[in-house]
Amino acid sequence: MLTCLRTAIALAALSLTACATPEQPAAEAWSCPDGFEVKAGLNTNFPHEGMMRAFVVVPPKGTTGPAPVWVPLSGTVESTNANLNAPRSGANALMADHGYMVIGPVRQCAEQNPDTGFKECDGVGSNGWNWKPWNDGRAANAEGEKWKNDAGPDSRFFEAMVRCVGTKFPLDAHRLFIGGISAGGTVTNRALLFNSAFWSGGMPISGEWYVTKDDGSSLSFNDARQAVISNPTKIHQGRVGPYPLPTSLSPLVVITVWGGEKDLWDCGPPLGLCSDYRPTTQAGSNYFSSLPNVVHVACTATHGHMWPQVNTQAFNLWALQTMASHPKGSNPRDFKLTTPPEGYSCKLGPFTGLY
Repeated sequence: MLTCLRTAIALAALSLTACATPEQPAAEAWSCPDGFEVKAGLNTNFPHEGMMRAFVVVPPKGTTGPAPVWVPLSGTVESTNANLNAPRSGANALMADHGYMVIGPVRQCAEQNPDTGFKECDGVGSNGWNWKPWNDGRAANAEGEKWKNDAGPDSRFFEAMVRCVGTKFPLDAHRLFIGGISAGGTVTNRALLFNSAFWSGGMPISGEWYVTKDDGSSLSFNDARQAVISNPTKIHQGRVGPYPLPTSLSPLVVITVWGGEKDLWDCGPPLGLCSDYRPTTQAGSNYFSSLPNVVHVACTATHGHMWPQVNTQAFNLWALQTMASHPKGSNPRDFKLTTPPEGYSCKLGPFTGLY
């Protein structure tokens, strides 16, 4: 009788475990545009929404089963290849050595060239977008209104790119992570806000929120800054996401990184200082932390407005392992935050004590 009881308990536990982690999706979840064959290395002429896009695939090493995915995004300054290979820019391709499938998308402004950097991708956006490198937030004008509840081509390209890679390489559909620095952090916020059903989590590093008035109308840089200073715990609407912000998202784990007192961006003349990432990361952390099925981790450092510079690879690996420990559908109450590498202070919930 006791043996039967133990067997029943074991089977029940096994059943609960199976329910906690959803099965891998059917093969049809992975798909490429007709006639496109994905490969390791640089992929060009990927047709998407009337454009030809490019991305770099760095397959994982030492894995046999489905691999977790890491999509690192450059900011304004770095090229895709720098973001993947240069230590100063994150050298994110090294995460393949730890079993992650690394996929680096190339910005529209780079015209499929993964080595194109700052010159071609700096400046104010067009076609209703705020900033040039990525479709990261709607512009503060009438033209931007068309993107108020439309994710835009880049956010959809990221998903299409990953789905295509999955046709050739086995991917873990419950561990799909995206992250980036500056404009890359901003479009990470956008991708998570518009497409939380696809992503398992993300790491916006010094990303914008483009804080607005409660009715979604635009604020100047100084007024947006002051809005957060005046009410640092409020859920602030922002041009980075849909208006109004969703009242719920699919389960996610989000690590927001603020680079400290020097985390600022000067747009040059005539604009001058145009981004202060203390209020923007505060606003993002407030929103994500307010949702019961989103685990949010707020990390503070001192590297300024760059990819984290202290113990970079240790931090990259810690962040990915932190997110991978919480696959899609996991219970937020089961999440355990481990100690980050030296040089970083991280806590569950929103940023506190910045004001």
